[in-house]
Amino acid sequence: MGLKTLSDHFQELGADFGEEIERRAADAKPILETAAKHGVPVEMLWKPSASRSASQNP
Repeated sequence: MGLKTLSDHFQELGADFGEEIERRAADAKPILETAAKHGVPVEMLWKPSASRSASQNP
């Protein structure tokens, strides 16, 4: 069994890879900007759980 690409993962979910990546980038931008504005590590504002990233975000 091989590794799945992100586009494979999204295709299995019936989602468009390009749209999902754009959405993720749009979601991440205010987090990164706010962290920089306040001089805090991004991890203080958002930290995905290890189990979620491993199982849902190949």
